[in-house]
Amino acid sequence: MKKLILVICLLPVMATAGELLSGYYTEEEVRTFYPLDVSDQTIIRKSWYAGDRMLKDEQWQGKTIARFDKGMIYQLDQSSNSYVEISTQFLRNNASSGLSGFGVTDAKGRISFPEDLFIRTESTKQIAKWNCYQVMTNPKYRTPEGPYVVFWYSEEVDFPVEVYGDQLKQMFGNSAEVEQFFDRIKKFEGYPVRTEAHDIINTYTTLMKIERREDIDPALFEIPDGYLGVPLPEDFPAEAGQP
Repeated sequence: MKKLILVICLLPVMATAGELLSGYYTEEEVRTFYPLDVSDQTIIRKSWYAGDRMLKDEQWQGKTIARFDKGMIYQLDQSSNSYVEISTQFLRNNASSGLSGFGVTDAKGRISFPEDLFIRTESTKQIAKWNCYQVMTNPKYRTPEGPYVVFWYSEEVDFPVEVYGDQLKQMFGNSAEVEQFFDRIKKFEGYPVRTEAHDIINTYTTLMKIERREDIDPALFEIPDGYLGVPLPEDFPAEAGQP
């Protein structure tokens, strides 16, 4: 009888534990370099990935919750306890605009991602604890003043590159353009430890930590109590972030 009571008492605990999600956790340093006299900015981005749910915490810049199971992205403003809803369809429809700095844009504004869009160079360097090699936009697709991207890959990061693909989906939606872009990225061995997006404003995103998690709380992917939904601004950008 005592054993039966013990089992009954443990059931709620076991059920609660079973609700925890498995996935990945990353920490990245995001450095933004502005032109002229504007001060550079550095934040630490923390992200959780659990299947079709993702959370990106960018300190004072706010949080972004991606719920692809619901077809929605939620951007939270912690200063006003408010959030806006962005459909994944909206991101898909505007993916070309958000990814314009990474692909090749023709005279009609159409973006493409040729097979040889990125090439591996002879350059290597150590970033954090990882030995890396350089991949960059093929010079034949670059213009003197146009944007380009540099990746630093490491084969010492024992994690699937699909985690990087999940980041792209969170920012630009799970669109055909994102799939094409990711197909070009995953051709190279290893994981992109650093992404350098070069344009008028340069953004360097550097991986600091990546680890598997079996204890992700599903509540992370819910809108906190007390937050009020507000309309999406008319000038809202096509992308939900920068990789």
